[in-house]
Amino acid sequence: MKLADHVPVSPETVRAIAIRHGLGDRALTPLADTGIINAVYLLDDDLVLRVPRDHPAHVAQARVEAVAIPAASSAGVRTPALVAYDDACDLLPVPYLVVERIRGRALSALDLEPGETPDVWREVGRDLARLHTSAGPAGPLGELWVRPDPRELVEQRAADGWFTGLEARWLGAWLDRLAVAALPAPAVERFLHRDPQATNIMVGPGSLDYIAILDWGCAGRGDPAWDFFGMPLRAVPFVLEGHREVAPLDRDETAEARILWRHVQWSLAILPRGAAPGLSWGERPLAWLLEVLRFFLDQPPPPWRELAPSTSFRRAQAAGPARQPYG
Repeated sequence: MKLADHVPVSPETVRAIAIRHGLGDRALTPLADTGIINAVYLLDDDLVLRVPRDHPAHVAQARVEAVAIPAASSAGVRTPALVAYDDACDLLPVPYLVVERIRGRALSALDLEPGETPDVWREVGRDLARLHTSAGPAGPLGELWVRPDPRELVEQRAADGWFTGLEARWLGAWLDRLAVAALPAPAVERFLHRDPQATNIMVGPGSLDYIAILDWGCAGRGDPAWDFFGMPLRAVPFVLEGHREVAPLDRDETAEARILWRHVQWSLAILPRGAAPGLSWGERPLAWLLEVLRFFLDQPPPPWRELAPSTSFRRAQAAGPARQPYG
């Protein structure tokens, strides 16, 4: 996966940013990359500077964050406050954001299994429910995500040589069965985070207490099922439990099928990326596919159990909905 270079940020630029926004003298400390969009820097120890790569899509995400962060905060979601947003592009060639620093650790840094942190994932679900039941921002968010029907992706990946026709028939039969419940999406489009992976979930510096969810560059509107991808599938039952304590999802009776559809859809969509050294779990397609395998090997409870893939290659007997791009 080829990415645009990060935008260099000099000490002189940092001083100019600090003066413009009344931040005083600030020391710049680069932080390690875990995502693919922004370079992230500490400004002293209480603020964070986020600078997107110089690419139109990444710049657009900075603009989305500037709208989504205040809206999420207003909905009661625990997230760092927006301190400044500047799109004048005279100090840097791209817009930038300054946000409050959350003192804690990214959940991903702890390398723990989802079953070891169920309370964290339940809290994520409660925050997502607050987000989904809010009115959302008045300004523009990211465009509605439309991805190909995953059954079409199965055929394409088999043609590309990732697997053979045998695997394609088996996977296609499973998706035919899932489609009966997973399609169509709810008519109501909700305010979504759309990237709740473990790198964006913060826990206490010396505990496993949930503190906040970060990184709103992918925020948009759509089916709430989109907010259950990016995380391991084994975390999803905990997130759903927390969400339902606050509010059910739209078409809640099909939520599990829609979420599973998303996980398979996205793993097939990003499969051509191949290996992704140095990037987060959510950017690694093989990790997604192995996670689906692990989830069903653990024999999950209903209704997940009824959604498990069959060992048979036979196509589903019931005709599913017509295939069409599904967001």
